[in-house]
Amino acid sequence: MPKVTLVHADWCRLCPAASKLWKSLQSEYEFEYEEVDIDTEKGQELAGKHSIMGVPTTIIDDEVIYVGVPEKDEAVSMLS
Repeated sequence: MPKVTLVHADWCRLCPAASKLWKSLQSEYEFEYEEVDIDTEKGQELAGKHSIMGVPTTIIDDEVIYVGVPEKDEAVSMLS
């Protein structure tokens, strides 16, 4: 089962759309989902580890897959 991590920020205007997308896909597809605020210690660790320069950033199975808000079909293809 893939693990999806969305790195976001409270001040990010695109982040709510990314969050809504991944949460909606949880009802259709099996994957673990976690949201991490970049302004927290864990968020800073992920940003350093993955060289994250912007939010929202989607990490799947410990690999940066997408920066921004993917279209639904793009997100679905990322899960397979």
